Order: sequence, then C-alpha cells, then structure tokens
Amino acid sequence: MTSQPPVWRAGLALAAVALAVAAGAELRRLQASREAAFDWLQRTGAGLDAAALDREPDPERVRLRTARAVLAAELAPERSGGLPPEQAARAAAERMAETARVGAEVLVRRPASWEAAEVLGAATYIGWAQARDPRLFTAYRRWEEPLAAALRLAPARREPVRFLAAAYLEVWPALSPRKRAVARGLLAEIFRSPEDRGRFLGPWLDRAAGVRDALSLLPPDPAAWEQAAATLAQRGDWTGYDVARRQAEEALLAALARDLVTADRLRSAGALGEARAFYLKVAQRARPEVRFLPLLQQALERCPPGPVDGPTSERLAPHLAQALDRCQWAGCQMEPAALKRLSRFVRGQQPPQEALAALYAGDLPRAGLYERRTQGLGTPSWGPYLLAKARALAARDRVDEARDALSLVHTSWQQRPLYWQAAAEVARAAGDTMALAQAQARLAALARRSWPATAWTWSQGTARLELVAAAPAAGLAVAFDSLPANGAVGELRLDGAGLGSFPLRPAAGAAPVLRLTSPLGRGLHLLEVAGAQAGEVAPGAVELR
Repeated sequence: MTSQPPVWRAGLALAAVALAVAAGAELRRLQASREAAFDWLQRTGAGLDAAALDREPDPERVRLRTARAVLAAELAPERSGGLPPEQAARAAAERMAETARVGAEVLVRRPASWEAAEVLGAATYIGWAQARDPRLFTAYRRWEEPLAAALRLAPARREPVRFLAAAYLEVWPALSPRKRAVARGLLAEIFRSPEDRGRFLGPWLDRAAGVRDALSLLPPDPAAWEQAAATLAQRGDWTGYDVARRQAEEALLAALARDLVTADRLRSAGALGEARAFYLKVAQRARPEVRFLPLLQQALERCPPGPVDGPTSERLAPHLAQALDRCQWAGCQMEPAALKRLSRFVRGQQPPQEALAALYAGDLPRAGLYERRTQGLGTPSWGPYLLAKARALAARDRVDEARDALSLVHTSWQQRPLYWQAAAEVARAAGDTMALAQAQARLAALARRSWPATAWTWSQGTARLELVAAAPAAGLAVAFDSLPANGAVGELRLDGAGLGSFPLRPAAGAAPVLRLTSPLGRGLHLLEVAGAQAGEVAPGAVELR
C-alpha cells in the first residue's frame, strides 16, 4: 500500500508556487516601472543614467528616482527650450503636476520616505510658481507641509532645508511674522555651509530688512564673514562690506585665540606634533596687522622646533615683510626671538632681506655672514639693510662701522628721508655737530604739510608715501584720483599700524577726499593705501590737518 504525502508537504509546495508567482509578478512590475520611467524621461527630456535605474530593485524607488531627475531638470536655466513664455509655463506645470502625483503615490505607500515628501512639495511649488497659479499662496499648505515633512523625516539631509528655505525666500513678502522666523532659522542653518552660502546669501540680502539684519544670521566663522564681505563688494555695497570685513577680523581673532589655547593644551600633554600643527595654523591664518601680532608672536615662540613645508613658508612670508617694514619705520614690535624664528620659517628670501631679518633679530654676526656672501653692497636692494645697520651700530657707539655702512648706501636712497634720519643718528652718536646740522637741515627741507599725488610710490600693489611732518598733526586728508566706477574700499596703514578700511566712492567733478583723525608726531612716517576687492585704488594729494 502506497503512503500519501503528508499535508505539510503539499502546503510547502503550494507556498513555493505562490512565491514563484509573486516573484514573477514583482519582476514584471519592476520591469514595467523601468519602462515607464524611460518613457517619462524621454518625454520630459530629463537626463538620468539608464544603469542607475537598472540598479534599483524596487519599483517605487525607480519611480521616485525618475521623479527626482525630472524635478532637477526643471530647475536647469535652459529648461524653456526656446518656447514662448506662456507655452513654456503650461508645459512646466504639466510636468510638475505629473511629478507631484508620483511623489504623492509613493508617499502613500512609503510614509517614511523623505524623498517622496520632497518631490511632492517641490514639484507642487515649482509648477504653481512657474504658472503663476494663485494657489501658491491660497493653498500654500499643499507644498509647504510636504517639504516640512521631508525636513522632519531627514533632518541631517541638506536638500529639504535648501528647497524650503528657497521657497520661503521667493514668497517672502507674503510670509507671516511666524513663518519669517521659521525661514530665518532655516537660513541660519543654510549659512553654515560655504556652498549654500554662495547660493543663498545674495537672495537673502535682497529680502532682509538691511545689511545688518541679513548678516545677523551668519555663524561666528571667519570664512562666513569673508564670503559675505566678498558678496557685498561684488554688489558695490561698500558700507556693508566694511561691516562684514570688520566682523570677519573679530571672528578670526577669536578663532585663533581658541586654536592657541588648544595648541598649549596639546603641548602640555606631550602631543608635540599636533601642538606644532596648531601653532603653525595660528601663525598662517593671522593677518599681517598689529592687532594679530600678539597671537602671531606667541605661536612662533611656543611652536616646537622643526622645518615647515613650502606652502606654510609662503603664507608666513607676508608676516616677515610686514614685521621688517614695521621695524624700519616705527621700531620693532615683534620680540627678537620670534622674529628670528619667523625668518627661519620663511625660505627663499633674498640676501638683503635675510640680512635685515638677522639684524633686527639682534644677530649681527649672522647678518654679517650674508654681507660677506654677496657681491656689491652698494646696490639699491641693500639700502634698507645698510641704513638699519648704520642705526644699530650707532646705538652701540660703533661709530666708524656705522659711517662705513652709511657710505655704502646707493645714491637712490640718499634723496629719501630714511637716509637722512639714519645720518642724523650716526652724526649724533659720533658727536659730529656739522654732520648732524646737515642731516637735520635736509630733513627740514623734506618736511611738509602737504604732498602731491606724484609723491606716492607703489610696492606689490600697495601705494606708499614717505612723509616728513613739519609739525604734529591731529590727522590727515587723503584724496583719491582713481577709483573703480562702482567704488571700492581703501585700506590705510600708518607706520605699519592699520587705520581701518573705508568705503570710497567717485565724486562728480572732484577727487573724493578721506579725512582721518589719527595723530601724527613731528618727523618721518610711512602712509600706505591698499585697494580691497575692487581693483586699483590710486591715492592723490595728502594734507595734514
């Protein structure tokens, strides 16, 4: 007698058949979804790699991915395809209605899909906006709520916050105070990303109550404020540029102070390599200005020993140039040890600068070594070093050596006030009353209360004026003979110390004049003007006030 198969075996067989049928149906559904997607992409002209759809194992994911491609294509600038505006708007509305319908259908089946919610809200918004459909305002919840849901479902994703913020900016006049507060919160988050700042800062500046209101949403990040300053400069808003630039400086000072504390902690913990990286970071990011000098000096003095790479050396070079210039005109503010360290970090210097750095660092033997390695100390490039050497030797009562150094100075320097200042100091140290009287007479002859535009010289994009004040002054007035048509910002320094950045605008019929309250003592000073963000800024006549 043949035994019958157990019931469970029959059940398994039926289940296997059912699974096979279901799998086949799902496969046919997936294939149909892909075919429909390709047809949709072809009709709308949206671009999407076919392989990307082939990799999707889920029909709903195929539809959703296609909908996102259609949505992205709609935002392309050339989307109209040359159609008349009304016809292009109707076509866009139809495409977006179809896209929104797909988003809604997928969202019903996948309530947790932030992508489906975003597609629904974004497509609805774009379609209504392009068609100038009044429902954009009367039925705003139909686009706003899906976008807000996408934001809730995927708080870490950038797409939902970007699109909702962009939508709020476009309909800003129609927003209630509460919605504007929500939009400001979204924008504050947007502005944490450099890429997003570049896209949203301009439109936000157009919508905000003013520049200060717009800038209030920026994070305390120097890069954010510098980006804002650049945007304002491109718009010709020089007052706003100055506000953003000043805030960038404050943010950078605070950031560098924090980095210096971090470096100190790492050094105390014995992590010298990490500490060194932070110290060098502070030194590189500091600006070559007096306000940053304490941070720069501390970073240089505390940095563990070791070489620096080429890019670091290049970024430190402006600090060395500024420090040496400051020593020449107003006395060294950087400690000799820090200056020596800085000069060792900056590679590839010319021998005159190497010697000058060694001299101001108090290392006369090393400075003399550079002298002996060169041919022809009487060239113009050696002028600053020889003048500094003469003054240093005179201060040490090494008068004969000081006179020898002064005798080697190139004739092009012997017409400049810095030469006669050094000559007076050497003569005073030597007790040579005749030479002292001659030097003082030459300085007096160079002293003025005003200077013509032709007195300016240029060095590496910065205008420089060597002036000898005939008497103490409360300030000065600087005319500007050449400015870009939309204005610029002039950055002024006196004896190496920053006076500030000032908006400059062309004046009809006359050169604009900048009047500054900055006391000057009698004697030699160096005034510098650098153009910021807007090309060449050419200063003109200068008058003491």
